[in-house]
Amino acid sequence: MKQSIAPLFVADEGHIDPTLQLREQLMIQRIIKDCLVVVSLVLLWFLSDALLASSALAGERTTEHTLDHLENPGFMWMQLPGSSEKISADALSTSIHMTVSGPILRATVRQTFRNDTAFWLEGVYSFPLPEQAAVDQLRMQVGDRLIQGEIHEKQTARILYQQAKEAGHRASLLKQHRTNIFTTEVANIEPNDEIIVEFEYQQVLDFRAHQYTLRFPMVSTPPYTPERTRQTPGFIAPANSYRASGDAPGNPVEISVDLNPGFPIELPSSISHPINVTAKGKDQYQIHLNGAAALSNRDFILSWKLKPSDKPLVNILREDLGGESYGLMMVMPPQALPGEVYTQARELIWVLDVSGSMQGESIEQARSAMLKALSRLEADDYFNIIFFNTAAWSLFPHPRAASPDNLNLAREKILRLEADGGTDMLPALKRALDISTHSERLRQVIFVTDGAVSNETELFSEIQHRLAESRLFTVGIGSAPNSYFMRKAALAGRGSFTYISQPQEVSRKIDQLMRTLETPALTDLGFDINDPLASVLPATLPDLYLQEPLYIAFKSSHFPGYAELRGTLNGMPSSMRVPLQSSSQHKGVAVEWARRKLDELVERYQQTSGEQKTSIREQALRIALAHHQVSQFTSLVAIDQAPVRSSGELNTLNIPANLPKGWVSQPPSSGQGIRLAKTATDNRFHLWMGLLWLALAVVLKLIANNLSRPVSCA
Repeated sequence: MKQSIAPLFVADEGHIDPTLQLREQLMIQRIIKDCLVVVSLVLLWFLSDALLASSALAGERTTEHTLDHLENPGFMWMQLPGSSEKISADALSTSIHMTVSGPILRATVRQTFRNDTAFWLEGVYSFPLPEQAAVDQLRMQVGDRLIQGEIHEKQTARILYQQAKEAGHRASLLKQHRTNIFTTEVANIEPNDEIIVEFEYQQVLDFRAHQYTLRFPMVSTPPYTPERTRQTPGFIAPANSYRASGDAPGNPVEISVDLNPGFPIELPSSISHPINVTAKGKDQYQIHLNGAAALSNRDFILSWKLKPSDKPLVNILREDLGGESYGLMMVMPPQALPGEVYTQARELIWVLDVSGSMQGESIEQARSAMLKALSRLEADDYFNIIFFNTAAWSLFPHPRAASPDNLNLAREKILRLEADGGTDMLPALKRALDISTHSERLRQVIFVTDGAVSNETELFSEIQHRLAESRLFTVGIGSAPNSYFMRKAALAGRGSFTYISQPQEVSRKIDQLMRTLETPALTDLGFDINDPLASVLPATLPDLYLQEPLYIAFKSSHFPGYAELRGTLNGMPSSMRVPLQSSSQHKGVAVEWARRKLDELVERYQQTSGEQKTSIREQALRIALAHHQVSQFTSLVAIDQAPVRSSGELNTLNIPANLPKGWVSQPPSSGQGIRLAKTATDNRFHLWMGLLWLALAVVLKLIANNLSRPVSCA
């Protein structure tokens, strides 16, 4: 006789049984299982320490540094390669000043590289920037002198920097290592001296549900790279090296923001950091974050809400530059009214990341998010949950109705979740977007992950190839998710991106997402302006969801007089005519158009080959050089013409980044940093270890089955 799982919420004579008893029993089972796993892993460690590798990323080639703890536990030192000389972890500090004017942010980042040793140093540091950032200025400060950076084709900039470094000149190079990951290199830092590198970037801020959000990533989550991706021609491996878990943090970051939104707002606030807010006149504020290193292991988030107003949300900015007119339009088109929901039956496929990068705070947030989302399902909804780490598996073979029994089974599975293994998203993505049978239900796929991957191009291609009539929504989890992947995946999937950075945000953000999923979207959008030769970006407009505005950038030989938006809302045609004569001049509009154009060209470049690929590269190079922007094809370089080092060896130091807040890893051993499994070992070793793991897995499975008898909440 088939035994069913006892419901988590059972109405019996007016009594509702809580989930507390189930949680306690599951916790006891989990503790016993964890103890067994720990004992097994210790035995395996004694059998072969060769399984473990000293690496900042599993399988990535990164420069390693020996980390020693001296008598002062709050101070960390790094040893130079091939030398007994040690330098302070405070070798790098960062200060950022941001100015917000309307929807546009302009930031100046100052990185101070210090050399407290008796050796000449070259400092190398990789760091994330907002995925919508356009970097277009570089300066190097040496004493009282300021050397301006110049934009060059990427290889040319590298040659100029290398020549200056070898000739003993102070030099700095700012390049885009990967999309939204940049690297600063500073050559010939004199002993007991410092060099300041200053660069500027611009971005357009997110706006949703009448709230602007500024997010500055201070650190990135170590990404996972599948072995197949390493063999792909042109693949660029992640460059970051990381401090070991438990080591004192470095790279203190100080942030100040001058906020001039241009309209009445509520008091700015931050859910990520303690801030000081000072009013500086009508609707103007100054925000300050102190430079404690302990706070630079998570994204900085600042938000401000618009005060209630009956005015339509339309904002048109204009910049005339070089004989061209550039425009940036933010408009809230007609959308579904509150309470209006889909009349079409829905099928929701949740894809949940349970890989090792989700350990700690991230998996707890994911559990809470999933339980909250399940509580919002209606009886006529169908759903399934796909889990993934190194492999992918699903809760049900096919989507099932959101019945109490099916929901309770899903809740029990979620409460048992453990995070471990690699982050191979591709198999899960294929499962989620695979439609084996035709269905009349509206199919919505929700990806819950920290996005800690480096094979984004492969995943974007898969989304575009398999999406069909599905819609893909992404939910970023953790203190430092890969927001570039999350945002672009949602854009490719014609969905939206939600970011949950704190446990207290889960309920509100998931409620907001579920309302989005339940509300008709504005689809099949078109945009016309009275200039057929104008360059409009994005070329294909995304679907729009509840309380989301539309941003459109365009370039024209003359500024147009009007624009018209049209689309379909819940099956009915909708249109909106917007006069553009009321536009206001605003610096930075041309920068935003150029950034969007470069993004479009780089995406096309990755999807083509041959002569067409060369043509696209040349076009992107012309735009990047004309607008002074760092890109996949261009870098900024600053060179001091006066040589300072005539002799002596130049030591290169890769400055490690902090691990993200909540990141869980094995503690360092013998000063070797983070210890993760190797990706290549001897075949005979693999065979014996595989047999040992198989035997251990059988034993653990038998024990787990004995522990996992059906739990009753009665």
